[in-house]
Amino acid sequence: MKRIYPILLIGLLSMFFAEVFSGASTMWFLSLPGIFLTFPLYLFHVLFFLWIAVEYRKTSIQQLYLLGTIFALYEAWVTKVLWAGYMDSAGPGLGTFFGIAIAEYSILVFFWHSVMSFLVPVLVFQVFTGRMFSEHATFLHKNHGSLTMVVVTIILLSNFIANGNSFNIVTANISVLGTMLLIFLVRNASPGSDITSLHFKKRYFLIVTAYLLILYIVTFFALLPERIPVTIVPYVSIILSYVVIVAILAKSKPSAVFVGPLPEGSYSAKDAVHLSIILIFSVNFACLLPSVSTALLTITYLFLVAAGPFLFLKVCLNIFRESRH
Repeated sequence: MKRIYPILLIGLLSMFFAEVFSGASTMWFLSLPGIFLTFPLYLFHVLFFLWIAVEYRKTSIQQLYLLGTIFALYEAWVTKVLWAGYMDSAGPGLGTFFGIAIAEYSILVFFWHSVMSFLVPVLVFQVFTGRMFSEHATFLHKNHGSLTMVVVTIILLSNFIANGNSFNIVTANISVLGTMLLIFLVRNASPGSDITSLHFKKRYFLIVTAYLLILYIVTFFALLPERIPVTIVPYVSIILSYVVIVAILAKSKPSAVFVGPLPEGSYSAKDAVHLSIILIFSVNFACLLPSVSTALLTITYLFLVAAGPFLFLKVCLNIFRESRH
């Protein structure tokens, strides 16, 4: 029973950075679909890929990123966004290539889900628990450069939250503060836990796997069936995505998977509180200045669409170089 709190914590972190930050889920904890569909979707995906990371010793930042790109491919089978564009749009923003929505695939696979839905929640979880995979020490070390980058990212992404809430300052604040409250309550209820608390026995992993398979099958046919591709090319493109990413992961060197305390000078739970305050102020300013916020959101979105493939390519090249030594 004591494992339930760290499990809920990683799920809430994924929900926060993926759905609340994107503005896709507003006040999700007050809606039945948010509680019983969206939250379990993120929770079970994180548990699934984190279990694989630990079990097969693929826990480096680069390996977790690649696992996150596989996570992102649910947007094909469940929401069909990687084929048909966002659910509130008339179609893919920049058209398609081999049946794949270019802009949506680029930002969701190469950045949003790989980084925000998976990698960032895992890192923040380790900060909250005070223990981490030893190979993450450099990434979690706080310095002026990394702190500046985190703050700028928070300010820019706050525009996504404001836009997703239609610049309604009330719902935006409830979405952010409500999720933060849940995170800190669960975090305080799980003392002594660390990232290894999320690695459970194989039979439980099989339950998680079964849930995801059922989720994919049911939502594929039941959720927006009119967006299901009627040609083979879109399916081939997604399947090839799995094959390529898994092949790169398999080529990567095994990780040490040693968990120890955060070294001095790392980010802390106190830093998380300070950064949360910056986020709250940024969201409120964005809601009060919708025209400025919309312009910043557009620039940020286009930048991420363009930068995503470069990030993926950089990770792949690093893995290929490391595999030669």
